[in-house]
Amino acid sequence: MKIKNRINTCFIHLKDLEKAKEWYKMVFPFEIESEKEGDYVSFKMEGTGLVLLQTHHKEITPLPYSVFFFETNDVDGVFQELQEKGVKTDPITSYGEGMRGCSVYDPEGNILLICTPPVE
Repeated sequence: MKIKNRINTCFIHLKDLEKAKEWYKMVFPFEIESEKEGDYVSFKMEGTGLVLLQTHHKEITPLPYSVFFFETNDVDGVFQELQEKGVKTDPITSYGEGMRGCSVYDPEGNILLICTPPVE
């Protein structure tokens, strides 16, 4: 098959890109790779890319779960920092295989998981 065994980019569709962009920059201190005002913001990432997109749909409904996770080796420290910033989070949860993480909610209700990777 000609489809590569790799995910290239994750897209998060947003109703208010400008408001969300400020929140994402505050929560995730990633460098912006490129952007087009009112259209998209692309973050410089290791591995799979992350792009915030201004939706062109009248209605979008956030998924009730995260479809990927941001990796950390210190979920307790990240959780404390998020609490200090006033970011809406769920408590830290154990997922098995040494994985622990917390869900974070962006201003539009998208759920993002910040998690330790599985122990190999």
